[in-house]
Amino acid sequence: MNPINLQHQKKLANIIDVGSCIKIENSKKLFQIIGINSKKSICWIREWPLNFENYQTFALPINKVKISMSCPDIKK
Repeated sequence: MNPINLQHQKKLANIIDVGSCIKIENSKKLFQIIGINSKKSICWIREWPLNFENYQTFALPINKVKISMSCPDIKK
């Protein structure tokens, strides 16, 4: 693995938290982190806002995370 890429992954792992929202590569959607596996450098995410009728979770390599932020409030 490229040393620069490894440094990027370590930096991201320090700023992402379960519950925070993220933007990812190749998508304009917003996702929420629901789990982190730092040993494998992956996080488990779902689309935000959550659709209770149908939602999927999937694993994403931490290096695909572009921006981490607080999730916006859901307006009713």
